[in-house]
Amino acid sequence: MSDRHIERVESTRGRRDTAKAEFIPQPSVRTPVIAFLPPPSIYDAAVRMGVEKANMPAWKTFYLGVLAGFYLSFGGVLAYSIGGEVPSIKQENPGAQKLLYGAFGLPFGLALIVICGGELFTANAAMLPAAIYEGKATWLQLLKNWVFSFFGNLAGSLFIVWVVDETYLFETGALAGVANAKAVAVAKTSAEFGTTVVRGLLCNWLVTLGVWQATGAQDIIGKVFGVFFPVLAFVAIGFDHVIANMFLIPFGMKVGAPVSVGKYIAHSMIPVFIGNTIAAMFFVAMSYAFMYGTLPQRLSAAFWSLKEGHGLPRFNSMNNKDPSLQRNDTPVIPEDRPAITGIPHNGMKKSSSINSMA
Repeated sequence: MSDRHIERVESTRGRRDTAKAEFIPQPSVRTPVIAFLPPPSIYDAAVRMGVEKANMPAWKTFYLGVLAGFYLSFGGVLAYSIGGEVPSIKQENPGAQKLLYGAFGLPFGLALIVICGGELFTANAAMLPAAIYEGKATWLQLLKNWVFSFFGNLAGSLFIVWVVDETYLFETGALAGVANAKAVAVAKTSAEFGTTVVRGLLCNWLVTLGVWQATGAQDIIGKVFGVFFPVLAFVAIGFDHVIANMFLIPFGMKVGAPVSVGKYIAHSMIPVFIGNTIAAMFFVAMSYAFMYGTLPQRLSAAFWSLKEGHGLPRFNSMNNKDPSLQRNDTPVIPEDRPAITGIPHNGMKKSSSINSMA
């Protein structure tokens, strides 16, 4: 072999044989990642969640309710440990103390529920009605979910009250937190019944919107931010949340607040429960059912059925095949009848979820 041939072989040694290489086409444009759903899609997701919760076994709803009580109570412990431990800031700058109290505590607890999983009654108070408004759940399923999630939340919250008290951390080192817990328990059971109902309404309006935002978020950071600001707002302002109060008030009672069980139930639990439920069921779920769901068509069908003397239709039938009650379909309204407010003679035109945001 000649020196020239040896030189040529060595010069090509180690090179890639491009003749056998396969060509892999690369996309010219990356597929966009949807980080947040548009409002109509958030409502659709809420309805699907409501259907899942409606069909969940009672034992599972209860146990996930217990977990939700655990997680939200952890947030209450953190709030008492940070926001409740700065009496000097509260005296000199009440706004800063409220900010600390709202930011470090309950938002953390609700984020645990949203991300890790749990059945929170105040969120279910919106999800189950949304499924009912779309005819995909029954009132009996709603009642089952509400009962088992509510008492699961109560059991989990009271367990954390007992466990935290057994640590003696507050009695031995967080005396300001103990004083704050007593003051909170007294303050939350001293207002008039109607006043407490309104505070509960405003509170869960914010909390449910926070869960609504977290439902629309498609990543963990978005879910955390979705719940953070609404919960911070209700805590800092001073509204009442029936599940959060299941830890905050009993813990204050446990460390010496002069509040009886009867007073807690009559002056806090019942009125806050009413306010929280009204906000979630009507102010949030029903509002978006009117905007993005089939509720207007269903009410239209009920109106004409009553007018013709046929009685109310099966409003929450899960197998309703009436085309007038299908999503975005034209309501069945004869031409000789006047149009109902908000529904023209030619029906409701179908539009995409993106366009409906405009």
